Formats: sequence, structure tokens, C-alpha cells
Amino acid sequence: MRRETMTMRRRVIFTLVVILSGVVLYWLDPAQYVFMPKCIFRMLTGWDCPGCGLQRAVHALLHGRFWEAVQYNYFLLLGIPYVLAVMYMEWFTSGEKHLRLRRVLYHRYVLYAYVALYLAWWVLRNVLGV
Repeated sequence: MRRETMTMRRRVIFTLVVILSGVVLYWLDPAQYVFMPKCIFRMLTGWDCPGCGLQRAVHALLHGRFWEAVQYNYFLLLGIPYVLAVMYMEWFTSGEKHLRLRRVLYHRYVLYAYVALYLAWWVLRNVLGV
């Protein structure tokens, strides 16, 4: 019983953090405010990390500008569906459906492929300048 309470508390806290972050990113354009967090990797090396542009992309997505968001970070085309599937699984499924979806989303080959694509994106975006 205690473990279920902690899990529920974590879900509520995580959900509130996501909602609060969304509200902040909706109202504040990261490109216009100097106090918004900057990429430390880019500041130190001058190269883009795989996540560079995500704040601006989320801001654009929240305003319904999907193609603008994708231009900030092309990896969103793979990242958003995966993250939405994981969120759906964690928040809205239970029982056998939850277990089947969990086996697919967290299968080691799926995770290896995702990490490999993420690392390939890191190299390509710096080599090709996209």
C-alpha cells in the first residue's frame, strides 16, 4: 500500500512539473529571454547537442506551429511519438494492455535503436549543420 502511494505521489508531482513547464514555455519564448536555460554543451564546444532547440521547439508546438518546431530539432519526428507512447502507457493503461505496451516500448532493441538514432542525429546535425 505504501509503495502505491509513493508511485501515485511521484506521478502527480511529475504531472504538475510537466504542466508548469508547459505553461512557462507557452508564455515565454526561450529565444527572447536571457534567463531561460541555455545548452552548456553548446556554450563549451560551439557544437549542438542532440537536444539543442527543444525549448524553442516545444514553444512552437504549444502555439500549433509543428513545422517550425521540427526545424528547431528534426529528432522531434522520432522523439515525440515515443515520448507520447511512454506517457500514454504510464498514465492511461493498466493490466495486460500496460504489460504488452511496456514490453514493446522498453524492449532492449527498441531502446538500443532509439539511442543509436539519437547519437547518429548528434553527429549528423553537427557535420551537416542541420
